[in-house]
Amino acid sequence: MNFNFTKYSKIYFAIAIIAIVASIASISIFGLKLGMDFEGGSLLSINYSQDRPSTDQVKSVIGEIDGFKNAEIQPIGQNGIVIKINKNDISAETYDNVLAQLKTLGQIDEASVSMQTISPLVGSELKNKTIIVVIVALLAMLLYIAFAFNNVSRPISSFGYGFSSTLMLFHDIIIPLGVLAYLGHLYGAQLTIPAVTALLTVVGYCINNTVVVFDRIRENLIKTRNMSYEEIVNKSLNETFSRCINTSIAVLLAVIPLFYFFVGEEGLKYFTLIIGIGVIIGIFSSVFLASPLLVQWLKWRSAKKLVK
Repeated sequence: MNFNFTKYSKIYFAIAIIAIVASIASISIFGLKLGMDFEGGSLLSINYSQDRPSTDQVKSVIGEIDGFKNAEIQPIGQNGIVIKINKNDISAETYDNVLAQLKTLGQIDEASVSMQTISPLVGSELKNKTIIVVIVALLAMLLYIAFAFNNVSRPISSFGYGFSSTLMLFHDIIIPLGVLAYLGHLYGAQLTIPAVTALLTVVGYCINNTVVVFDRIRENLIKTRNMSYEEIVNKSLNETFSRCINTSIAVLLAVIPLFYFFVGEEGLKYFTLIIGIGVIIGIFSSVFLASPLLVQWLKWRSAKKLVK
C-alpha cells in the first residue's frame, strides 16, 4: 500500500471541524441527560407473564399518579418494562397504586418486581467521583504520551506529539457525547456510569492507535535520513494502516453482537453504541488527523520562519 495520506489533510480537518461543531451544537441545544446514577431517583422493574403493553399504554395508566407524570418508560428483554422517575421517596401506598394500575394491562410475574432507589446525595457523590476519575485518566494518558516521546526532537519535539494527542482526545470524546445528547433528545438516552466507562475505553483505544503510528514515525526518523518529514509520516501511516483497521474490525466484531443481543438492556445498549462509534472515530483521528496535523504544524512553523 502506498497512499498519500497527507495530500488530503485539509479535507480531513474540515470533516473533523464540522463534526466537532455539530457535536458541540447538539450538546448545547439538547444537553446531556444525566442518568439515575448521577441524579438520584427510583427504578421500578417488572416482567409481564405474556406480551407486555406498549409504552403509551403504561404512560396512560400511571401518568395521573403523583411523581409518575414524567416517568421514563423503557422496554427491556422480551416482556419486561423499566420505569424511572426522579423521585426517591415513594410511599408504600403509591407503590401499591402503581402496581395495581400496571396489573390492569396484563398479568405481572410477581417474582420479577423490584424497586431500586438512589438518593440525590449518593448520585452527587458518584458524579464528583466520576469527574475526578475522568480527569485523572486523561492526564495519565497525556503524561504517557509525553514520556513515551520525550527523546524525539527532530523535526517535531515531544510537545508536538503531546499537543496533537490532546486535540485528538477532545475530538474522540466530544463527538460521542454529541451523538449521546442527540439520542437523549430522540430516545431519552442518558449519560450513565457505563456510558462514561465506554468513553474512557474509547479514549484509551484511540490513544493506543495513535501511539502505534507515532512510534512507527519515530522508528522511521531514526532509520531514514534521506526523506522529508511528510514522506516519513506517509510511509509510517501506510505501514500501520492495515494494523489499525484490523484491530478496529476485531473490536467491532465483538461489540456488534453485544448491541444486537442486548438491545433491550439500556445500559449495555448505549455502552456498546458509544464504543462502536468511538472505534470508527478513533480510526479517523489516529490515521487521518493526528499525524497529518504534525505535518501541517511543521509547514506552518517553516513558513513562519521564512516570513521572519
